[in-house]
Amino acid sequence: TVSAFSVRSAGSFADKDSEMCLWLDFDDVFYPRRANEDDPPPPPIPRKSFLEIDFQKDKVDILMVHRYLSERLLRENAHQLKPHTSPVAPDILVASPDAGKNLLDWIGEDAAAIDAEAVDEKFHEVGILQDDEHVAFAFKTGRDSLYFTNKRVFIIDVQGFSGKRKEYMSVPNDVIRSWSVESAGSFDRDMEVRLWFKGYWNNKIKQDLRKGKADIFAIQSHIAHFIIGDADGKAALANAQAYEPSSEGAMTKVLGFVNDAHMKDPVELTNQMRESPALLQQDESIDAAFKCGRDHFLITTKRIIVIDKKGMTGKSVEYKSYPLMYNKAFKIETEGSLLNGSEVKVYTDDDDIKQELAKGQKDNVWAIHEILSEKMLNHPQKEIGEIEINLA
Repeated sequence: TVSAFSVRSAGSFADKDSEMCLWLDFDDVFYPRRANEDDPPPPPIPRKSFLEIDFQKDKVDILMVHRYLSERLLRENAHQLKPHTSPVAPDILVASPDAGKNLLDWIGEDAAAIDAEAVDEKFHEVGILQDDEHVAFAFKTGRDSLYFTNKRVFIIDVQGFSGKRKEYMSVPNDVIRSWSVESAGSFDRDMEVRLWFKGYWNNKIKQDLRKGKADIFAIQSHIAHFIIGDADGKAALANAQAYEPSSEGAMTKVLGFVNDAHMKDPVELTNQMRESPALLQQDESIDAAFKCGRDHFLITTKRIIVIDKKGMTGKSVEYKSYPLMYNKAFKIETEGSLLNGSEVKVYTDDDDIKQELAKGQKDNVWAIHEILSEKMLNHPQKEIGEIEINLA
């Protein structure tokens, strides 16, 4: 099936074609062999994981194509696709208004947040959004712009020296598999938002946001609402005991200094991360929490959160979320006889999560095993499927 889609307008001079691009959830990426052993690896070839279809310049209304794809691929309120037999609305296939062609002139060139209500009104006027779709956040950075709606992430990418070539990309909320937000550091003026969506070819979106011009935790909450908002928020350990700090011998303390991923009080962290920062949902709580150096590894009732402090000062902090419903497998390794502590590894649609624990965490690593077993095996959250609904 198609995960994400975009249309590109034709550029100037030699560029005579506009294009439609489709990202498929079909792993057909081909990695050619090296001609010689010492040669660098050849670039991969997407084949049917990414399709690019050319249209003759000025012969196809690409915004109409984008509206048609939106009608077919954006889901309804229950995360369900419309029946393939259902015809599209008549106004989808009408010619795009001239205002749509000059949309970027209206957005402007300043690198700043844009009034979401004004953008919402303008996008409906030019026919980019669906009738029941609304813009929640809008940002302009350089020549490009990024928009979060209740149905998709929408990116306008201005390309080429002249800027006449523009790509309009839509990533439905339901195909986002993980996401992160990162605060600005001492010397870095920009914050960052990153999204990984279902697919096998260039399935990552990264956008810088000007420091002080965006609330990254509001953006994080917006994404979480549409991805894990319906997930079960009940604790995995029904008979969990109250957290007690571990009593460690001298040797365990020494080894813990080498690898200090010690368990922290999940109740205290739950209360903290509902307010400062506002990271958790109201029906979401932390089942297990570990602090390793400056970083945290959290297992909540809905996702795994990795908090990574970066740089010398640690002021730049990345908060990355992996919904439990999209984790594929997990394993634990008990601690060894020397320096090695326990280890947890979770396999996801994106990069795998690996967390080492300090010595003396035997009971905690089995608690993690119980939590992941309960959430991923006994009561797994269903992935958003391809179920069709009857609109009649």
